[in-house]
Amino acid sequence: MYKVLITDDEPTIREGLRTLIDWNGLGYEVVDTAANGKDALVKYDRHKPDLMIVDIRMPGMSGLELIEHLRKNEQTVHVLILSGYADFDYAKKAIALDTDGYLLKPVDEDELADYLNRLHVTLTRESAEKLKNELKEVWNRERVVQSYLTSGTQMPTVLQAQELADAELNWDSYSVVLLKLQGKEHEIEHGQLMKLKGLFVQEFEEKGVGVVFTLDSFIGLLVKKDLRIEQKRQALYKDITALLSQEDFVITAAAAGSSVSRLEEISSSYEEAAKYVSMRFFYAGDQLITAETAPIAESAPLIDASAEDNAIDCAETAGQLYFAIDIGNAKAIEEMVSEKGRWLLARGSSEQAIKAVLAEIVTSVISKLSQHDPDMQTRGGQLSASIHAIFEQTRYIEMEQHVIAFLQGLKPESSTVGTDKQIKKMLDLIQRNYVENLKLDTLAAVFNYNSAYLGKLFKNETGEYFNTYLDKVRVEKAKELLSQGMKVYLVAEKVGYSNVDYFHSKFRKYVGSSPSAYRKM
Repeated sequence: MYKVLITDDEPTIREGLRTLIDWNGLGYEVVDTAANGKDALVKYDRHKPDLMIVDIRMPGMSGLELIEHLRKNEQTVHVLILSGYADFDYAKKAIALDTDGYLLKPVDEDELADYLNRLHVTLTRESAEKLKNELKEVWNRERVVQSYLTSGTQMPTVLQAQELADAELNWDSYSVVLLKLQGKEHEIEHGQLMKLKGLFVQEFEEKGVGVVFTLDSFIGLLVKKDLRIEQKRQALYKDITALLSQEDFVITAAAAGSSVSRLEEISSSYEEAAKYVSMRFFYAGDQLITAETAPIAESAPLIDASAEDNAIDCAETAGQLYFAIDIGNAKAIEEMVSEKGRWLLARGSSEQAIKAVLAEIVTSVISKLSQHDPDMQTRGGQLSASIHAIFEQTRYIEMEQHVIAFLQGLKPESSTVGTDKQIKKMLDLIQRNYVENLKLDTLAAVFNYNSAYLGKLFKNETGEYFNTYLDKVRVEKAKELLSQGMKVYLVAEKVGYSNVDYFHSKFRKYVGSSPSAYRKM
């Protein structure tokens, strides 16, 4: 059984989580609960739990401060965080602290069970790896390679004299290839990893390609080939993928360090390969990443990253996406998400920064939709999981596709229609969203038109300029609200005017009297 410690300042939440699911049936035991962060630290030292479920907002030491304290002390305990919908900024910070996920209150039983099932696989794998690392291994070719990778040039003299001659490692060049793998539907268990390693030995080591080894979380190959030559890189990657296609595994990252001429220098090749694995987010998939591989940022549009007016306005972007979703324009959604993401790539933004910006935009879109669609409130668990999935993507292209598909899925795509139908959709959008900060430039991007051309189409179809039509819609809505006795300043806000004096002038222009006078009629 894996031990669980629940931390929340609300007693009903703590006890509710205790009884919400069959913990033992899922392979867990709730060993204790804590009412705040400080209490949790005491009980962590007492129980050494495998998993902590932590509320983000608590008095005294918050959940975020608790997680930071654990990580600073190198505690690797797994953490699931609890969060209200408004706590997303806190959740982003917690995700950066290597948490396993976050659950939206009230906690959904199925969502929690799904997290625990996936985490159980990870915990089982980690336990097996820990046991493996504690076992004494005999010196062999793999062990020689591992020793050079972990000890640099500080190899024992006896190995220099005996083992290297027997290991047949006197090559002209050495390159380290690192593979990050996962199961197609689950984490790789220890037994599966050992079986896979055996297949690699048969395919590559016994055929003289190089030495197979495992280190950290990688399966590695020390190869003789000079992988600066593209044909050799492609051939090796093709052989690796052909082997994996026979098993239930996929490559999440594959990279190779530069060739070195001495065995004592392979640690530098390893470090370079590990660096490229960590940077896989910025490269296209299905390839072996090396120093010669171009990142996808090089195909992003040219920008002036220093210009202030180039900064992404998340609220403005969310507004444009909201309108595109409202009219079902899937193409506009795709173009806007891709444009913003590629701009961040070209600007040199970090992986976490890119994910945080897109997650903030998606969260703002959901917030806008929730104001107009009550059904969105009932989909909280699904929506929060989709937001969290942004941070789980290992490559930019996959993350961009996820965000686009998610936003497009919020409302079915409308079929292509003629100009008159497009203006009809635009009029409907105004009627539904007159309270928003509607601008012709914004809608032009949403409808895929030049702003001046769209304005001309609108004028031809309605007989009114866009701003005039919008003012008249707002004034008509204002007359309805004033007739109900609502105060003037409230009416101004309700129909989209942030400045009451400006509302007065527009109302008088189209009605012929002041709002106050109209209210008394």
